[in-house]
Amino acid sequence: MAARPTLDPLREAAQRLNEAEIERNRLIRALRSKRETLTDLAEAADVSLGTAHKLTRPSTIVSVGYEGRSVDELVDALVDAGVSVLVDVRENAISRKRGLSKRALAEKLQARGITYVHEPTLGNPRDNRDGFREQRPDSVAAFEAHLDRNGSAALDRVDAMLRDRTVALLCFEADPCSCHRSIVARYLLDRDPLASVRPA
Repeated sequence: MAARPTLDPLREAAQRLNEAEIERNRLIRALRSKRETLTDLAEAADVSLGTAHKLTRPSTIVSVGYEGRSVDELVDALVDAGVSVLVDVRENAISRKRGLSKRALAEKLQARGITYVHEPTLGNPRDNRDGFREQRPDSVAAFEAHLDRNGSAALDRVDAMLRDRTVALLCFEADPCSCHRSIVARYLLDRDPLASVRPA
């Protein structure tokens, strides 16, 4: 069915409401990290105390690489870490390792109750990867510039997932310090002061 122009104002209002709700939730979490009480937050935001409590639960980002692991070992580690959503931050979700390309991995995860999401704009462009692994300052800065230009919408989506779930960021490298997912995690921590990062 074709979109009806007469509904455009309603769509735009719904979009504004959604954006306002996201901003409200961010502010609630930021103020909670500064020790504001749940009662005061609920009153100021015009939400129930239960909603304020739910919105301020600590979030966990699990940083994981599949280097040196089989797909079964990877999935077992994610289950043990309590992950409910895996965000694949490879630019291209393909691998020569059996079971670790997009479709096969999504099926394996689904069988264990974990949702798979691919966010290619959070991936490190191919021509920047070698320098990043070497931690060259210009390559780190290039990836940060890439995120600033292209990653905002994807970061918003992952940030929203963190509100009530443990979310994993997946790439290849076992050592997060040599992988761009460490920068993605830092950007998420900047957005959510109640979040923490741990390995799996």
